[in-house]
Amino acid sequence: MTPANLTWRRLTADQLTRLYETDLCRDFPASERKPLAMILAAEARGSAHSWGVFEGENLAAYLLMVRPEGCPISHLDYFAVLPDRRAGGLGAQLLAQLPAHEPGARAIVIEAEWPEKAEDEAMAHRRLGFYARAGAVDTGWTERLFDAWFRVLVLPCPGQEPLSGEEAMHQLALCYHENRQGIADADWKKLVRFYRPDGTEERFGL
Repeated sequence: MTPANLTWRRLTADQLTRLYETDLCRDFPASERKPLAMILAAEARGSAHSWGVFEGENLAAYLLMVRPEGCPISHLDYFAVLPDRRAGGLGAQLLAQLPAHEPGARAIVIEAEWPEKAEDEAMAHRRLGFYARAGAVDTGWTERLFDAWFRVLVLPCPGQEPLSGEEAMHQLALCYHENRQGIADADWKKLVRFYRPDGTEERFGL
């Protein structure tokens, strides 16, 4: 499979619902899955969008993005290659192509499971290595989302002014705050938490 054989298409709400109920629930543990209603609400408001990458009419991979209007970052919320297309370098190809499909973004912000707190530490290390080989930089910041822990990475976009780790985290916090549909502010502050490289918590005034 080569990039020339692949087509990126925005997913409709119906397509996204089917993808969530089959592929996404297979590919991500329950602790990392947002409720479907929250994802669909964000898409309906225009603060998120989803890419399906197709070979012909067959889905090969999917990327769910969060990017509220005017936001200088694109947040890679979920990314997976379908099982029968893995281990062939497709994931790296798609990550390299992603900035071209997010015009105007200064950076792609990525969350990777924190190995020391992951159920499968070896797999989490492999994911960090994959993103690092693609050019993503570990900001040193970490976050706890619901019951899962992540390290936060920044993938620079060519031709754009570099984004500091702190600025990237601030924009990521705003993305989560805007898309906290159905979660009371007090509960949101407990469920979504951000930590500086020295381990101190940062709320960014939210």
